[in-house]
Amino acid sequence: MACALALAALAAGAAHGQQPRPSPIEEFRARMNELAEGLRTARGQFRKKQPQATRFEEVKDKLVVIVCGEKTGSGFIVRDGGRPYLFTNAHVVRKGVVIAQRLDGTRLRLGPRDEAVGRDMVRFALVDESVPAFDLAAGVPNIGDPVVVLGNSDGRGVVTEIRGKVIGVGPREIEVDAAFVIGNSGSPVLDRNGRVIGIATYLRDCRNDEDWSKKDTRFNGIRRFALRLLGTRWSRK
Repeated sequence: MACALALAALAAGAAHGQQPRPSPIEEFRARMNELAEGLRTARGQFRKKQPQATRFEEVKDKLVVIVCGEKTGSGFIVRDGGRPYLFTNAHVVRKGVVIAQRLDGTRLRLGPRDEAVGRDMVRFALVDESVPAFDLAAGVPNIGDPVVVLGNSDGRGVVTEIRGKVIGVGPREIEVDAAFVIGNSGSPVLDRNGRVIGIATYLRDCRNDEDWSKKDTRFNGIRRFALRLLGTRWSRK
């Protein structure tokens, strides 16, 4: 008799458009699914908000592979004072004839050379002023900003993409954790907007296991530095 009454009640509820109440276990599962979906949505929104450094395909026509005697290095075209220049490190082009090629194989025709006063940096005026060029970033970079280093890693004649972030800022240099190597000398360090914030220049071996203050810190390792371009004084050679 009780079973018959229960069935009758269910049938009456269905007839009036009412759904049977879910069990506690079903309610718990539904709540967990809602929470999981909310978490996935929040993660997606967080990722979208995170700024990413410039992508290779956006800037590849402004990158240069440099050969000078037996040395190979990197370079890039940047607009400074309204005209384009080829920038690289001075130690890359110290001896020999400079051959600078864009990634499409065209060789840049180089004009007068300027050397940075007190910095390992040179620039060459370009005969063709219509070439695509980077802009310089204004202001001081922030620690934690994403960067990308694009250059001739290991001197193999191919440009690679190395991502990282700014981990130190000074008036003349920045430190990054993008793991650039020999051959990347002269590579641009780009911010998220594709602007140049520095030129990859040198690595410093700071490993010293006898210094207890460095133990288990990032300062007991290889550190990578880039020269800032803003504020550079130039001398014509």
